Amino acid sequence: MSSAARIALIAGCATLTTPAFAQDGAATQTEADSQEIIITAQKREQNILDVPSAVSVISPTIIEAAQVDDFTDIARVSPSLTLNEGGNAASSTVSLRGIGTFSFSTSTEPAVSIVVDGVALLQQGQAFSGGLNDIAQIEVLRGPQDSLYGKNASAGVVSITTKAPTSTLSGYAEALLTDDDETRVAAMLSGPIGGNAGFRLNGFYSDREGHITNLTNGNRLNSAETYGFGGKFTYDAGNLSLELNGNYSNTKSNGNASTYYFIRPGTTQNGAPVDLTGITPGVGNTNVRFSDDPYANSFQYLLSAKADLDLGFATLTSISAYQRWKLESGNDLDFSAAPTLFQGGPYDATQFSQELRLTSKGSGAVEYLFGLFYADGKTDRQFIRTAPSFLSFLRQNWDSTASTESYAAFGQLGYEFSDQTKLTLGARVNHETVGVFFRDNRPATPIVYQDQRSDTAFTGKVSLQHFVTDTLMVYGSVAKGYKGQAYDISSGFNQSRIDNLVKPEHSVSYEIGTKGRFLGNRGTFAITGFWTDYDDFQAQSAEFIAGAPQFILKNVGKLRTKGIELEGSVRVARGFNIFGSAAYIDAKIREFPGAACYPGQTVAQGCVTLPGSTALVQDLAGADLANSPDFKFNIGGSYETPVSNSINVYLNANYTWQDDVNFSLDRNPLTRFDAYGIANAGVGLRGNDGANWDLSVFVNNLFDKAYPGSITDYTGNGYSASTLIQQVPRNYKRYVGVRLRVGFGAQ
Repeated sequence: MSSAARIALIAGCATLTTPAFAQDGAATQTEADSQEIIITAQKREQNILDVPSAVSVISPTIIEAAQVDDFTDIARVSPSLTLNEGGNAASSTVSLRGIGTFSFSTSTEPAVSIVVDGVALLQQGQAFSGGLNDIAQIEVLRGPQDSLYGKNASAGVVSITTKAPTSTLSGYAEALLTDDDETRVAAMLSGPIGGNAGFRLNGFYSDREGHITNLTNGNRLNSAETYGFGGKFTYDAGNLSLELNGNYSNTKSNGNASTYYFIRPGTTQNGAPVDLTGITPGVGNTNVRFSDDPYANSFQYLLSAKADLDLGFATLTSISAYQRWKLESGNDLDFSAAPTLFQGGPYDATQFSQELRLTSKGSGAVEYLFGLFYADGKTDRQFIRTAPSFLSFLRQNWDSTASTESYAAFGQLGYEFSDQTKLTLGARVNHETVGVFFRDNRPATPIVYQDQRSDTAFTGKVSLQHFVTDTLMVYGSVAKGYKGQAYDISSGFNQSRIDNLVKPEHSVSYEIGTKGRFLGNRGTFAITGFWTDYDDFQAQSAEFIAGAPQFILKNVGKLRTKGIELEGSVRVARGFNIFGSAAYIDAKIREFPGAACYPGQTVAQGCVTLPGSTALVQDLAGADLANSPDFKFNIGGSYETPVSNSINVYLNANYTWQDDVNFSLDRNPLTRFDAYGIANAGVGLRGNDGANWDLSVFVNNLFDKAYPGSITDYTGNGYSASTLIQQVPRNYKRYVGVRLRVGFGAQ
């Protein structure tokens, strides 16, 4: 029986359902007049209203309603967050307020730190491998977070927390099916062990057929088979509590294949006509021609142990963690049935980290947090590109190791001038040593390059907050951000890249905001204004060296991002909630005089010859950052009402819209895409009065709006005229799904 037929059969036994997208955790407000939203943005449990920082909270209710099964789904519910998916997880990036890190170098650390159960991931690509499961809460912290989250949090943090054990035996089983051929099952079992311990076990399996067709062999590409499992064990011995966490995921995929977005008629590739039989270039094109299917297989695990010792006056916390991520990938680069260009190789990243911190207790006039942090990480990468003899200059064969060892001391001190006014000071000093080993295996005798550098940085934050009333807080803050020096470990690495090490990136951020509740605590809101200046911003651009295209990591002179963010929710009536969020972000380059020109750029368009050389460059001052919409918002609502003594019906709807973007840093007009919006809706039934079941049907991309995940100019890769390729996301067209969940006990 086909997937569509199975869905129709299940839908015939129920009504319709669900995913709605919400932004702020306050959108999940219950029928009670108020609901505290507890966050750990400052590494202690606090009411979100007490935190003088821009934080969005994505609760379990939103995670389930919005079908947030993968990391990429978070962008649906956080307007300031954008994602750029590449050919595999390693080339995918995360940005907040327009700032992110796009680099093929394994030495470059992310501007947005991804934190899981208090442990920062070494490579941002780890976030795109595997799925999300059994998540308690996701916090999106915008702006520099270096003083408490490490030097690699210069643009913000996405903090993911898994669920804790339950106090009574409980569990659930869940199944999901979609008409674009995804099957997903998940299960959880949790409960107490004796009087002082608890456990929680979870697992999931997902199998999704791809939506891209390789016309050479008929295979469906961009499919993924993923499974994972996790566990949490807690033990409370009075003044000592322990928490052990373990998570593992494994993904087998035939890549994240690109397709033609545009190709000028009559274009040749390496002297031969491009075969477009069966291919209609344009947004939503899902046909491609490869000689070999791409692949991207990965596994990762994260093990951590947390211990809290109650000292009476304070809590001493220790977090020890070990993580590993391995990715095997390969991609056909020439979009033809002939075996011309193919590249790939493994990534293997490991890191051990240790954190100690002392956190004050009580509600006195002074509160403090002091900590020490250590991390030792290493990423091995091998890269091979094969090419025929007439393209021998494109061949590559190298392996490398990027190492990083960090020591840090950090602290935060808060002082209450009164019950209404509080000053908070934070600081961090960090010392890091980065190293590189690079071996070019093309010569008969391989060429080896090695180096090691150290750097020490100081960052800090100061904030002042004032409660105008018990339900209205205003604040202002200034924070310094830092992202460490890096080696440009990619094709073409040589002694010059060692001598011209990519310098650290520095930023200063100014933020003012207000948070509050209204309508008798039935509504919540937050408004934030920010202004951040960056010096020596690390950016990657494509350049032609000796006739071959190479991606070069370099320091952009200066850039600035500024804007306004709004989010809020209101309970209009019993069972009826409206929620929404919006962000206006102006992210622009202020100085970048020696940037590479885009293909075909003329002198009239600003492309000139660099004095004393043959290199063509442009001045990017005033240009927008890549893939950074000026305006983005989402708005939605949910309604639930009883239809009998034992059954509730619920409806959800959400609409997300974003402004036009240019996917290229070099201002290439061909890589611009217009504004668009995506609607999602659904309907469902669930048991009430203690019954623990939920049956729903949902529609994603309700109005079938096609859009690209990215657009790249491929003109220089052997094409005689303008040629653009695109990433086509899974949500590029409408699809329908059914979800059934049955459980017992508290979840």
